[in-house]
Amino acid sequence: MKLTTRFTCFTLLTLLALVTSACSRGSTDGGKLSFGTSSDSKWDDPNIDIITAGSYNYTDYDIYDVFLLPPDAKSLDDAASADGASATPQSYTQWEGGPGRRPSLAWDFRWKTPMKMKVWWQRVVDEKLMYASGKNYDPYTHRETEPGMAWCEGEITVTQPPIKDKSGGLLLHFFPDGRVEGDMNLVTERDPVKADITKRNALPKLTGRPCLKEIPNPYYGRKKPVQWN
Repeated sequence: MKLTTRFTCFTLLTLLALVTSACSRGSTDGGKLSFGTSSDSKWDDPNIDIITAGSYNYTDYDIYDVFLLPPDAKSLDDAASADGASATPQSYTQWEGGPGRRPSLAWDFRWKTPMKMKVWWQRVVDEKLMYASGKNYDPYTHRETEPGMAWCEGEITVTQPPIKDKSGGLLLHFFPDGRVEGDMNLVTERDPVKADITKRNALPKLTGRPCLKEIPNPYYGRKKPVQWN
């Protein structure tokens, strides 16, 4: 009787674990978050929508090579690219940047929100040094970041999913104090900026270092894209 009871309890616990595991896999696509679109199956999966990822740049330097990654990611393997933005000239009345121009982020509607994402981006620190070193620098073979540049890391919290089959995507906001914010952009009737361009010179600025958190060159050691050769 005791053996039967223990076996029944074990069976129930096993079934519960399997159900829990299955639910977990369903919400995170195999238990592992992946934002990239390299897998052909993602484009045909009815649970996944390939959305745009753009940005607004409120700083006085250009921002390139923006990536969205799972919170525990340490490489670009599961990253999605996002559009960076140039610095906005002082004479302009609207910020540079905006919603993304191309679908690049694979969003799984089984994911739960709020959801954290890691953001990596490359910013210009010294434009003259960057242009001077550009011809001789290969990010895939040089461990060091390109002279005149810096790689930064931040984190955003996505509070809501996109609306299936509707326009709109993820939108990042880069601030001069080194912060990055981001969420789904569901606004269509106006530019969803987070800083008043007429007060741009009063925005707090990060000084003494290029990033709140600087990271190594993430391209180093990776296989070069075909178009690079």
